[in-house]
Amino acid sequence: MADETVHHHVQLRPKVESQYDDDVAFGRVLDLFLPRAVQDAARDNLTAFAGAVVSPQVLGWLADAEEHLPYMNHWDSWGETNDVLRTSKGWNNLWNFASSASSQFHLTLSDGVAHLLSLHLAGSKLDSPTRALFQHAHGRLTSANPSTAWTSGLWMTERGGGSDLTPTETTATYEPRTETTSGADADTDADGFPLGPWRLDGFKWFSTGTEAAMAIVVAKTAKGLSTFYVPTRRRVLVNGTMRTELNGVRIRRLKNKLGTKALPTAELEINGMRGWLIGEDGRGVKELGVVLNVTRVHLAVFGLGVMGRALAATRAFARVRRVARGTKLSSVPLHMRTLAKAHVTYRGHMLLGFFVASLLAHAEQQTGQQTEQQTRPERAAKFQAMPQSPQDVQCLLRLLSPVAKATTAKALCTVSQVAMEALGGVGYMENEDMRFNLARHFRDAPALTIGEGTTDVLATDVVKVLKGSIGPAVVRALGRWVTATLPAGEATALERDAVVQQWNELDTAISSNTVESLTLHGQEIMDHVRTLVAAVLLLVAFETDADPVTLEIARRWMGLHRPLGGWTNVETELSIDQKIVFGSRPTWDAEE
Repeated sequence: MADETVHHHVQLRPKVESQYDDDVAFGRVLDLFLPRAVQDAARDNLTAFAGAVVSPQVLGWLADAEEHLPYMNHWDSWGETNDVLRTSKGWNNLWNFASSASSQFHLTLSDGVAHLLSLHLAGSKLDSPTRALFQHAHGRLTSANPSTAWTSGLWMTERGGGSDLTPTETTATYEPRTETTSGADADTDADGFPLGPWRLDGFKWFSTGTEAAMAIVVAKTAKGLSTFYVPTRRRVLVNGTMRTELNGVRIRRLKNKLGTKALPTAELEINGMRGWLIGEDGRGVKELGVVLNVTRVHLAVFGLGVMGRALAATRAFARVRRVARGTKLSSVPLHMRTLAKAHVTYRGHMLLGFFVASLLAHAEQQTGQQTEQQTRPERAAKFQAMPQSPQDVQCLLRLLSPVAKATTAKALCTVSQVAMEALGGVGYMENEDMRFNLARHFRDAPALTIGEGTTDVLATDVVKVLKGSIGPAVVRALGRWVTATLPAGEATALERDAVVQQWNELDTAISSNTVESLTLHGQEIMDHVRTLVAAVLLLVAFETDADPVTLEIARRWMGLHRPLGGWTNVETELSIDQKIVFGSRPTWDAEE
């Protein structure tokens, strides 16, 4: 089929579809996690946003950002050091719009840092200057106004360590400014707040948020690893004129990456950067954990978004692409089986991602569960996706945020490859039409397997959670949740027994093996947790919508396939696969 046919088809259906052809079905899934009143209040805004992110304007910005990549101007016209980072109009427009297409890492970090600052602001240990600064930064990070909003960087990776922060060479020395050492030209940041009493020196090998207004920087003090708030720019007085410059940091070069090329990532030389200590000196890993708990949830959901966009392109293509004897791809059994496998993967990870996001919301707002019970008593009596106790919420969030991020990122790599292949040669092209540039999705996807912890790093973290000091509480919380959440109906008896067996196997593996042994099989443990939790949620989804296709998705997710050669009716199997891919309504032959 010529590309014009695809183009014509998309013009007829300009809205990128969700997995479901009917919003009612999708709403029933959301009922597992959100009160209906919240859904109703947010629906109009979310619908408008969903339409905007796939509009020609926003996709045009994305194309511009991909075509005009960021670059450095190291010198001004007179040969003086300049170090100005140049980004395209498309990138700047995406940033202002807060689209996740390329600026997601900035938004992710900013949300995590805002949460970190909010926890310290809620306490009573901050002195007045620090409190005023953190309050100002928090307001900027949470602002929805592009003219005042900030993003934050997270600068921790160094040449010697990668995800391991132990070899960190950047140092922080407490050197408060005095009247004899200070001056009006070097004592305030770009917003007029005093520069911090700590001096940072070192080198960061891989830093996201290079152009951010602030950053969280990891450095060693005499007491160990610590975290610091640093403004990226400071005021200086030059020939009687006040201007701003980088706050003791030099952008040495931008990284040349496989994907996420529109996102500037840099090597940074730090020399005399002034900053403020966050939390306790020597306990920086604890502070980083707060940020990473949030960012990993973000990245899991971001992976779902990219997965959904890629699969939407495959559905649109399958509806119009004709192969031998004029048959559409949507009626080719093997092609539909391939797409159905990808959609089952997407569906399971989607429920896992929604669940972890809900856990995060409940953890941040301890009254959330009570509010949900009051607004939806009939739902609370029948089923709650949320654990009953705040302690169990915290335990499951700590366990499942790395699981969701790592396993969704790996699934995205697989699904994006399947989607690219499903479009054939068109899928392999770097198309200027961003609706069908699946090659970009494929090269961007591996970034999620590395950012905020590689798969092995997160698998190791999961084992530490399960076998560490909070391990017994986490295992008990997971067991309670599985037992309380599994549907009791006869329609899912076989699947329920399979889930119970999966849980018993996991529980036995955790209790009967050493940390070293479990770490060796860390990815398998993580995959087991992912499959178990999503299976429970899929079965509850079936209890909610009573759709046999939902139960079939749950069975396929759990690996409850019939033996090879057991499929006796190809037409029946094709019909089921079509419903898994396109939804409950037979729309795959609607356009001729």
